Amino acid sequence: MSDQKSKQSTKDLGDKKKREYIKLIPMSSLSLLFDGQRIDDNYTPKELIMKEEGVIEVYQKQMRGHSAV
Repeated sequence: MSDQKSKQSTKDLGDKKKREYIKLIPMSSLSLLFDGQRIDDNYTPKELIMKEEGVIEVYQKQMRGHSAV
């Protein structure tokens, strides 16, 4: 996996300040869990029968021996 550099976003980010950077990461490097069960990234809250206070946990898979963050 090659190192990705942060790129300045051109999208409207609401309250984000100018010159803030976003590091884009591939979805394949993430794990999504809902109620302790792994889910695919294409599920909608309605399909998961989520309540208003429902939470989807997002974990980044560790690809190297240590965290580079």
